[in-house]
Amino acid sequence: MIGKRADRREGEPWALDQLLRDMDTCGISDAMVTHALSRDYDPAAGNLEISSIVSAQPRLHGCWAILPPSGGETPEGFIWEMLAKGVVAAVAYPRAHNYSLSEWSMGPLLSALERFRIPLLLPFGQCTWEEVERLCGEHVYLPLIVTGVNYRQLRFLLPLWEKYRNLFVDLSWFSVHDGLSYIAGQGLIGQVLFGTNYPLYEPGAAVTMVTYANIKGEERQQVAGGSLRRILGGIRRNRP
Repeated sequence: MIGKRADRREGEPWALDQLLRDMDTCGISDAMVTHALSRDYDPAAGNLEISSIVSAQPRLHGCWAILPPSGGETPEGFIWEMLAKGVVAAVAYPRAHNYSLSEWSMGPLLSALERFRIPLLLPFGQCTWEEVERLCGEHVYLPLIVTGVNYRQLRFLLPLWEKYRNLFVDLSWFSVHDGLSYIAGQGLIGQVLFGTNYPLYEPGAAVTMVTYANIKGEERQQVAGGSLRRILGGIRRNRP
């Protein structure tokens, strides 16, 4: 996330140059980014701001916040605008923005994201596992990435992964002791994506988890970027 968060801490990095510097320090080549305005003030304003930033930064890839369709805007029109501005993912804050992820509210937009295979990021705490299960079942071709999942959630994830391979999590808070090794042993390493939740967390923590995980080299490459690149490579940029 770029920009000053409403709940930022003293000395917390928030500016573009700080992000790029920290990426260089940690050996991170690319990042998917959203703007603090999108979560804390106005999604539309934040979306435009992040698109302006990433247009001049080939290492950064925009992520737009979504709301229930309103005011005559069609879901497909919103998707085409995203694609035209080089946006590669959507993020939902249903608790913070006071809306439901149910079909009667978000169904048309979720279906449009699914048709175009655009991944949806859903921060942990903005949803329940019951909602995640329903979304995965109702939109089986929608890549759903739950971010900021902590180590206590593995008992929820494992039975969900038995049913749904469109469900992914990021590494930002997934500090399970030898967790990546266990997940790899279950044949599920492709469901775990590198992520930092910057600037809330130090990016070095996620880098360390990948670097020292007891997994094979090709599995490390999957986590470090291969799986996310595969997801983003599946985005349909023409009409389905």
